[in-house]
Amino acid sequence: MKLPNKPLTASWTDEQWRAIYASGQDTLVSAAAGSGKTAVLVERMIEKVVQDKIDVNELLVVTFTNASAAEMRQRLAVALDEALAQATLEDNKHLRRQQALLNKAQISTLHSFCLAIVKQYAYVLDIDPGFRIATEDEVALLKDDALSSLLEQVYQESDTAVFRLIDSFTSDRNDQAIEVLIERLYEMSRVHANPKDWLMSIVNLYEVDGITTVDDLAFTPIIREAMLRRIDAIEALNERFIANSELPNGPFVHATSAQDVAVFTQEARALLEQASWTTLYEFFTKASFKRIATPSKADDVDKTLQKKGTTLYGEMREQLKAIQTSYFVRSEARLLEEMRLMQPMLQTLCELTLRFEQVFSALKRKRGIIDFSDLEHFALAILTQEVDGVTHPSQIALDYKKQFHEVLVDEYQDVNILQETLLQLVKSGDESYGNMFMVGDVKQSIVRP
Repeated sequence: MKLPNKPLTASWTDEQWRAIYASGQDTLVSAAAGSGKTAVLVERMIEKVVQDKIDVNELLVVTFTNASAAEMRQRLAVALDEALAQATLEDNKHLRRQQALLNKAQISTLHSFCLAIVKQYAYVLDIDPGFRIATEDEVALLKDDALSSLLEQVYQESDTAVFRLIDSFTSDRNDQAIEVLIERLYEMSRVHANPKDWLMSIVNLYEVDGITTVDDLAFTPIIREAMLRRIDAIEALNERFIANSELPNGPFVHATSAQDVAVFTQEARALLEQASWTTLYEFFTKASFKRIATPSKADDVDKTLQKKGTTLYGEMREQLKAIQTSYFVRSEARLLEEMRLMQPMLQTLCELTLRFEQVFSALKRKRGIIDFSDLEHFALAILTQEVDGVTHPSQIALDYKKQFHEVLVDEYQDVNILQETLLQLVKSGDESYGNMFMVGDVKQSIVRP
């Protein structure tokens, strides 16, 4: 598609203009908060409906709040009114049709989209079609009931492995610590398409028999990548630190400290890309940033700029400390030994988490309620089918693929793994020729378990 000429009166930047009309593949627009990403998405939606004459119900527009969805719907309504005011007779019919379809347009939160799927296709699943969405208070109370019921059951079973786990994480006074662990692990598992497989994969990661070095662990490359992102953060802070020192009346002596940081990040990056874990351990446990260079009384330094520089330097120190406390508190040998000892307890914890899910689900079914996580998993079950042990899109998913000309996603950085799976089931094509348009801020991205 040829990019239309940008009107001289347009307020869009060249990058925004290209994003509005990007086509032929999945597109991710990544920019900082307040840069107009959502406005670009809305303008793209309007162009699809008004100029490209696509029916509004052929678009799936996903937001993360009902207020945002309502605002998008309103802005499209205004655009349709404005287009009608100057429409030709030929365009008039299409625009009137869009006004009629607007209330049925799939512009909503992902949970609302999942609810629509489950309501329409409840017969596919063994669930009560008269279900209702539980309130947060109801969910919290039922979780407490499920945890109490589960622990009562396991105490009666007198399982040695369970007692060992509970003794390791609780005090004599109460079981709150183990309850928190089970609940957190349950919540983390629910953002995956198959919670059970994900839980068991954690147990497998702690299988270290025959492993003599951290470098042989399956997740070590991910840890190295996480540390590299910390180094990225230090480098970005150091650039601001240098720029602050170079301002008029800035603390120019901070440049000396900045140079020390630059030497550290350069060496750290090189080691993270190729050195052994033993070398990394020796490097990071000894690493430190010297005391920040201080301007003399004779220097004409702006105290505000000096304070800002000190704050930035402190933030860089915190990033280094985060690497050290997250990954290098234990020696390599001790880490592997602790993993070996933890593996059976972790397996017991994951098994308890699966049992908690069963008890919790039974309580919800008894009351005819579901939560938002259930909505996503029910929608997944409707949109998929297994053939010879392999998961494929169901016919319902294929129908959605045909229906949606484009899938537009706001605040994409907040999409979790399960939600991404759902979106992939209703969009068409792969990345190189797909029909999904996403806007988000990578720097604000949530951690995906």
